[in-house]
Amino acid sequence: MRHTVAISDIHLSEIEPGDGLWMRYRQAAYSPDTEIATMLDALRRDVRGDELSLVLNGDIFDFDAPRVVGERTVFHDLPRDAAHDVPAIRKILDDHREFVDALGRILADGHTLVFVSGNHDVQMTLPEVRDVVRARVVDAALASASAPPPDRAAIEARVLFRAWFHRTPDGVIIEHGNQYDPYCAYRYPMAPFGRTPGQIQPTMGSLACRLLISRMGYFNPHVDTSFMLSIFGYVAHWARFYLFSRRSLAVAWAAGAVRTLIELVRRREPEHRIRRREGIVAAAQETGASLSAVARHARLFARPSEDRLGLVARELWLDRAGLLLLIGVLTLVWLRLAPPSLALGALLAPIGLVAYELFVPKIPLGATWRGVSRAARQVARAHRARAVIFGHTHNPEGAWERGVFFGNTGSWSAAFEDIECTRPLFAERPIIWLRSEGDRLSGGLMSWKGGRFEDHSAGDAEPSLSRNAPPSLRPQPTADARG
Repeated sequence: MRHTVAISDIHLSEIEPGDGLWMRYRQAAYSPDTEIATMLDALRRDVRGDELSLVLNGDIFDFDAPRVVGERTVFHDLPRDAAHDVPAIRKILDDHREFVDALGRILADGHTLVFVSGNHDVQMTLPEVRDVVRARVVDAALASASAPPPDRAAIEARVLFRAWFHRTPDGVIIEHGNQYDPYCAYRYPMAPFGRTPGQIQPTMGSLACRLLISRMGYFNPHVDTSFMLSIFGYVAHWARFYLFSRRSLAVAWAAGAVRTLIELVRRREPEHRIRRREGIVAAAQETGASLSAVARHARLFARPSEDRLGLVARELWLDRAGLLLLIGVLTLVWLRLAPPSLALGALLAPIGLVAYELFVPKIPLGATWRGVSRAARQVARAHRARAVIFGHTHNPEGAWERGVFFGNTGSWSAAFEDIECTRPLFAERPIIWLRSEGDRLSGGLMSWKGGRFEDHSAGDAEPSLSRNAPPSLRPQPTADARG
């Protein structure tokens, strides 16, 4: 029997020094390494004697997180190239040895590892970064293998990398899913470079993480509701964490938002048909999919946000900040120059802001995630796939629809409801586990909890009306912080 198991969105980064509330989610005590290693060892036991492909479906590593130099966190927007990302991946792997050792034991048992690039670890497309990761997991495999030691080259051949998507021999398509999110889509996922050769073109999501969200250390970037607040929510957050400190929430937001927009404009790279065609050919060669299927697949991509700067300004609140400033100036001018009988005319400016909010609504995050989910159905048609598995949204899903499985690998990141990291956001940890025997494909969404796997699939290759994760896999109830 062949097993395909997929997990994603672990977001491993360098371990944060200290034990305070600032960036607590990055501290060693709250890392998911032990939980993942325990799960992978149980998986090895359960598939003993069978063939396993463990697919690490993107955002396993987080290159957009701050670096740690000595005992100090260093915020950065360093070039996304081999010169800077090889040292970063080495340090991440050093800080998460338990995870690396668990992957090595998977390899030592004769199984296969597949790394699919995500939007936060798009650097996994760089050959130099791949070489470091491959060497570390193979070293771990050799260290755990029983005598006589296996052939190193044979183990290396079972460590695969996919820049865009992975296609299994039994017709399963596995992709991170960021290509259908305009804030995180790359124009050329097989070679996501900008004007400088070998330097990756940043997305709005990558820039915002580096320049904005990660610099607000009392937010958890793995929990959307921790930073997508209402105006009153931000005021309450500021009063709790910044009012009596030297840190400034407003300056961090203003500087980060403006720099994000400027960098998108400055580094914007228009589309080139030749590069697009080259990417389609490269993906077909890497995955074994047909050129026609890959071409249909590529047509589903969202337009990158660098082509939709109004959308970026709206997401970063720059449009409302600009309007508020303009309204303040107009109101003062009106009150200064207009006769007293027309003083009430100054109210037209704030009324305009209210009208803007009502008639130019911000796209809610849920709508973006639903778009990613819909794209999975179109990907299935493009490849005539038997299953399509995404990640990216951190929302686990699993359902059979007319004999085709659609799933989302959810998240294994350090996500907590509270800043103290005492209440995990997820009751259980999700995986997608598909089994192939002959022409039969079965399995689906499962969870890991309390040292065992629980099956949440809707039957063996049988249609299901539900697309949602069961209650035990959903985030724990929280207040809607977005307002």
